[in-house]
Amino acid sequence: MVTTTHSELMEVLLGAQDLIAPVVAGHGRRVAMFSRMIAEVMDYTPQQLRHIDHAAKLHDIGCFALSIQEKNDLHQFDVLSPQKHCAVGYLLLGRSSLFGTLAPAVLHHHTHYDRRTGNGKDGPPVPHEAFIIHLADRIDILTDDRFSILQQRKAITEAITDGKGTLFHPHVVEAFCEAAYRESFWLRGVHGDRRGMEKQEDTRTLSREELLDFTRMLTLAIDYKSRFTATHSQGVAATCAAMGTMAGLQDDLTLIVAGHLHDLGKLIVPNEILEKKGPLDETERAIMNSHPFYTYSLLSEAAGLARIAMIAGMHQEKLNGKGYPFHPEPDAFPMASRVLAVCDVFTALAENRPYRKGLPKSDVISIMRRMVSEGHLDPQCFAYLTAHYETLDELRRNAQQQAEKEYRGFWNRTEAVMESIA
Repeated sequence: MVTTTHSELMEVLLGAQDLIAPVVAGHGRRVAMFSRMIAEVMDYTPQQLRHIDHAAKLHDIGCFALSIQEKNDLHQFDVLSPQKHCAVGYLLLGRSSLFGTLAPAVLHHHTHYDRRTGNGKDGPPVPHEAFIIHLADRIDILTDDRFSILQQRKAITEAITDGKGTLFHPHVVEAFCEAAYRESFWLRGVHGDRRGMEKQEDTRTLSREELLDFTRMLTLAIDYKSRFTATHSQGVAATCAAMGTMAGLQDDLTLIVAGHLHDLGKLIVPNEILEKKGPLDETERAIMNSHPFYTYSLLSEAAGLARIAMIAGMHQEKLNGKGYPFHPEPDAFPMASRVLAVCDVFTALAENRPYRKGLPKSDVISIMRRMVSEGHLDPQCFAYLTAHYETLDELRRNAQQQAEKEYRGFWNRTEAVMESIA
């Protein structure tokens, strides 16, 4: 039984966002605090404050699609080409029933006040909260953590007011100036403040469909980060659920979510490593081997996902203790993780990769039989694979074909949205 809440999943997304763009770790929380304080001056209602808090926290969720250089470019005060991560974040959140209302603000969080019609095209107005988030975002970018924030307040205020009517909405600048008069504005923005936040948290237990909806959204960020991993998680999830049933495991939801999110920690692995054609060097291998721990750490942000976190975080463990990162004793290696490990290897071998075609059944079985004999994989789970190979392979293939269609559609829509806000 999986029970989690909207607020817990928000923490998972925030952690994932920090992994996607570690150069701005904590940035979303700081932008949210600055945005809330400006919105309070503008007499936002508690419901509106909660909305802008969530949108500001997740405004950079689309950064998973950026290169290292593009992420570094976000440090510029006036970002030259922000459309890609704005469009990706908009479409990513827009897929979710839980976070879809945040999408318009995320789309426009770099929109200049004097360009709010977007190439002169008619379209929906820019949400007012987007102008607040844009200004709050730039406050944080201007902040230099080598110095006290109170030493920087004058220079930052001057930079913001210089953009009044061009970069920034005039009314938002005025609200900022009113709020920024107080030292507490700067100190809360940089260091955080739980003042009143507990009242804003959503502790309603989510339904199965809401959790799956969230999982599908986050899977986009995992698989579509790299062309080498696109659609992989969907294949693992489909086979994992089926093999779990064969193994007598009753909670298919846990296996589906764990299958989809087992590679969540790869958000910290640069694409240069994920897409390297040759063997990894020692440093690259160390980074790659960290990803199951980060999967575990991220999912552990949600108390209701604790079991899924452990199952997914152990997918690179081996029965002989030579896996990573926890090295559990055999009796502490749950059957669900053993199922996941077998399905992960099976999917990786059977699926098409940009550098090779999927391997035929005989090769997959031969490779995995050797892994079983060496104590890498569970023999009973391997027996389920060999006994039901065609069924599991068809499930994998169908899931990945559907994922491929979604992949292409997502990036086609991304290009269209980028065009609309250029």
